[in-house]
Amino acid sequence: MASPKEVEGFAEVVRQAIVETFVRLDNDWIAVGHMSGTTVTATIVIGYLLTVANIGDSSAVLDTGCSILELTGSHRIQSNPEEQTRLRGAGCTLAPLGFHLQGPARQGELGVGPLRLWPGGLCVSRSVGDLDAGPEVVPLPHIRQVLLPSNGARIIVCSDGVWDLMSLSKAVKLCRFKPASAATAALMGAVSRDLRLLDDASIIVVDMLPSDATSWPTVALKANPKPEKSGGLFACFRPELDEPDSRDVHSSAPGHLAFLADLDSLRVYPQMRAALQRTQIQHLATVLNNAVGGKPGIDYTMHGANKVSLYRGYVENGMPRTNSSSTAVADVASEGANHSNHSAHSAGGTAVSEASSPRRAMLREA
Repeated sequence: MASPKEVEGFAEVVRQAIVETFVRLDNDWIAVGHMSGTTVTATIVIGYLLTVANIGDSSAVLDTGCSILELTGSHRIQSNPEEQTRLRGAGCTLAPLGFHLQGPARQGELGVGPLRLWPGGLCVSRSVGDLDAGPEVVPLPHIRQVLLPSNGARIIVCSDGVWDLMSLSKAVKLCRFKPASAATAALMGAVSRDLRLLDDASIIVVDMLPSDATSWPTVALKANPKPEKSGGLFACFRPELDEPDSRDVHSSAPGHLAFLADLDSLRVYPQMRAALQRTQIQHLATVLNNAVGGKPGIDYTMHGANKVSLYRGYVENGMPRTNSSSTAVADVASEGANHSNHSAHSAGGTAVSEASSPRRAMLREA
């Protein structure tokens, strides 16, 4: 049995490996010349240690059977005051899309939709790629670590197309007593029927169970028996209660969990920013801010559509390339768990690179 000090030491090694892998992935992505980008939610299970690292707004939630725990920190600019402060402090332009739909809203104009970073029109402040949005969009993740309960748990990872329509608590309740394959189908069915669905939706469900457990629904039923439905004429109008947060459950009660780590790697590992290729190329901003034809100016089209060919030429002629191959950082893993079941489902023409993909290999090189 490892001591608390040994567990913390190992957890720190995992955290550093994750940050280094995210940096390497971003450098490899940029070296290829991609102007697009992606959010990443990476989940690693080693024994009872669960580590989740994310950039962007593809969220993950842990279900203990009787409580839930959000495993990700959102980098959506609209809802993150700290990131707004960081970006504005670096001189970035933050504004919603203008009514003309060609760039940021003018000063004093209400605009359309959420707050965005310009140039580029990006809604999140952290991602892999998206170089056209500037050097302040970094791939340094928020990391949360927790020790899993001995009776097992379930992880649900979804892209923002799901969470824009459904709360964490509702998603957990909708599929808690279903096996993983049926759980993904139930969640996808719910969002597909919602007329507000305007985005792609990607879903992964992973069950982490001890060797003596047969299925997650069995574990969940023991932890939280289904209450008998109360009758009455107005029973269907009673509001549904949210699932309790695992951190608020009494330490001696089932379902209690506490974070082993909850940190922003940009603040904890500031030296990793210097390892980013995007921050080493001092004159890149000048190149990207030159309009086609050599006239100075800023391209405020969504994701700098006018700069794609210019940037690719710069990559071929001036940017150092790397020969290393990146690992599939956006994969959900159950490595080290005694037993696991997982299922994934995606719709809208986008794989779960925005959230994850249903593979088991994760951070192999880390």
